[in-house]
Amino acid sequence: MNPVLAAADVATVEKAWASDQGGDRGTWPLMEAAGKAIAREVEALVSQGVVWVLAGKGNNGGDGYVAAWHLHQIGFDVCVIAPLGPSRPGSDAERARQRWLSVGSEQEALPETAPLVVVDALLGSGQRGSLEEPLAGMVAAVNQLDAYRLAVDVPTGLNADTGVAEGTVFQAGQTLSFIAFKPGLLTGDGPGCVGDLRLETLGIDAALRATSMGLALHWRLETEPAWPARLANYHKGRFGQVSVVAGSQGMGGAGLLSARAALAAGAGKVVWHTTPEHAQAALVAQPELMTAAPEASAVHDSAILVLGPGLGRGSQAQARCSALTRRSQSGVLDADGLAWLAAHPKSLPGWVLTPHPGEAGALLGLSAAEVQADRCAAALALSKRYQAVVVLKGAGSLIAEAGQLWFSHPGTVAMATPGMGDTLAGWIAGLMAQGFSPLQAAQSATWWHAALAQSLASQQRIVLASDLLPLIQAARPTTSAPH
Repeated sequence: MNPVLAAADVATVEKAWASDQGGDRGTWPLMEAAGKAIAREVEALVSQGVVWVLAGKGNNGGDGYVAAWHLHQIGFDVCVIAPLGPSRPGSDAERARQRWLSVGSEQEALPETAPLVVVDALLGSGQRGSLEEPLAGMVAAVNQLDAYRLAVDVPTGLNADTGVAEGTVFQAGQTLSFIAFKPGLLTGDGPGCVGDLRLETLGIDAALRATSMGLALHWRLETEPAWPARLANYHKGRFGQVSVVAGSQGMGGAGLLSARAALAAGAGKVVWHTTPEHAQAALVAQPELMTAAPEASAVHDSAILVLGPGLGRGSQAQARCSALTRRSQSGVLDADGLAWLAAHPKSLPGWVLTPHPGEAGALLGLSAAEVQADRCAAALALSKRYQAVVVLKGAGSLIAEAGQLWFSHPGTVAMATPGMGDTLAGWIAGLMAQGFSPLQAAQSATWWHAALAQSLASQQRIVLASDLLPLIQAARPTTSAPH
């Protein structure tokens, strides 16, 4: 996992590093290292040709000037565009600018010569609010070019902390982030504009420094999370039971998808508590499923619950939610179950809540737009209010528990289809039944859910929830230690 820090906290880490180095070098070595890293990325893309560097007047622009100087040294035709004017006298950025001006020039407007690569070093992590002119027009024009676009640290127009793009934003094919990932790169509008996201630490252990300084440290789930172990001498009784209380009249598919996902994830026994007509459908779609009455009294006390998908919001559904959350120690609350919780708030330790932004807003007394305006804050607030693990779904889903965030695989817009959340809820419950903690199950299922959908999206334009079921069964992730 790689660290994720707010933009201001990254600046604090930089200053602490500079202080530890002694002497009067300040943060110049970091700017020099960042510029070299940018030049290496450009050189890996093209061996020669025209490169535009859009340079601002802050440290992000300084990184761009350093990159321009190094690219010039290795033979690229570099054009620096500086629409905001010179950097502050005496700053590292101005030092970098002056070094560039010793070998090249700068201009305020875009040239007519077409580039092969455009480097965005305009604003970086300091960007707040929508872009004004001339930047808005310049970024919009660059987005129309047939050129590879490389963003330095954060694409211009994107809020580094919230992931909100309020207007025009630089559409990067690649973003090279420094020291630590910023939250906005990984959620909200971020996944749609960062392209191939990479991290250059510049030799700083951000996690160690953030921990020692008491900064809020979060994590990006980088690699395939493990699944529960399945040893050769295990039998199905070792893999637990999931009870899916979901699927009212006309909404049976929600319960069926959840139940099938729990089976595919490896639960030893899955019972779908539903109406008789849905039970008939289950025999055809998935004969390995068991069915039982939907009443709370029919649910086994030791089962991991999936409560809410397609359950309805009538008095009977409300009564089931009340009884089961009072009686059961662990499960996944989704969809109509979350609507019940918003009306009857209570702490649910041992549970996983899986809201989309609208449901998260109802749980917090906010609008969906307010949730999207700061997804990280919303996920943390939900986890604190309900004392549960929270999966805030959407582009770059977030997992929150006890004041910490984990940023999942970004997924793909191809999975914006009905039933995806139902499948995820069943998957999480299936992993919990096999011994994973609520946090482990939420992290693993959420990451794999998005990653498998993305792999399928390379073959088809739209990914349906049922398309994922065979992929869940076929996946061969690493396994954790036996529970």
